[in-house]
Amino acid sequence: MKATRVAASLAAAALFTLASGHSSAAGRVFVDDFESGSNSKWGADGSRTKCNPVRSAADGGALKNGSYVLECNWNGSVAWDNVNSVSTLSLNSFNYSREFLVRFWVRYGSDVDRAAGNKLFKIASSSGNSDFILNGAAESSSGQMVSFFPMIAGVQGPTYWGDGSAFADGKWHEVEIYVKHNTSGQSDGAFKVWQDGKAKQTLNNVKTVTGSDKWYPLYLMSNWSSNPGWEHDASNHAYWDDVEIYSDAGTGGSGSMSDGTITASGSAQPGVTTPSAPSAVRTN
Repeated sequence: MKATRVAASLAAAALFTLASGHSSAAGRVFVDDFESGSNSKWGADGSRTKCNPVRSAADGGALKNGSYVLECNWNGSVAWDNVNSVSTLSLNSFNYSREFLVRFWVRYGSDVDRAAGNKLFKIASSSGNSDFILNGAAESSSGQMVSFFPMIAGVQGPTYWGDGSAFADGKWHEVEIYVKHNTSGQSDGAFKVWQDGKAKQTLNNVKTVTGSDKWYPLYLMSNWSSNPGWEHDASNHAYWDDVEIYSDAGTGGSGSMSDGTITASGSAQPGVTTPSAPSAVRTN
């Protein structure tokens, strides 16, 4: 009798997946907790200074939601290996099996220097075999999103250079990043990036991991490259809010990770905007 119930349950789940295009076995597994005024859910990137939630931004810009926002900074007046050259937070692991989606809101402060080299967000595999970096082209106020893979499953990956949509303009932007592991030895994985609900970079039918690799740790802010001409001063702030992660290890989600529509329940959570359906997909 138990085996019959299990088989019936699996069959119903399969039918639901086929009908809806996504599995019910997904949900939110992490929220940032910045609204408590704490960064206690986050680790440090080695000895680097940790970013802190603040009640007001250094440039006087509006908070995204609530009473706190995370403030990070690139300090170009100290050596690249100084603990204060970049303030960061790291998330060394989170619960997932093969699929996850990271969603956050971010904006560049008005004090960010108009120079190349910033690395806003980074997620790397546990083996170091894969690496993804996202930033805004801060050289102008209309600078676009740039996302690239120094390595993906052991080989150099593609770069997305933007499509004309402003990203480093000092306004709040929503970013979503979806990862699906490939089956061992197969090229059936996926990696997708959205800005403000619109698909910007889409990799389908690719190898995203090797072996038992996992896509973490995750970093809010990474270094600012020190190439000649990319110098920056001591105050270059970026702000973060509503950082959350969904995965196939969670439950209770509504919508799909693979198209960026998942939320923690049938309606959007406080401070979380339900994204629009993806459009203008770019495939590399």
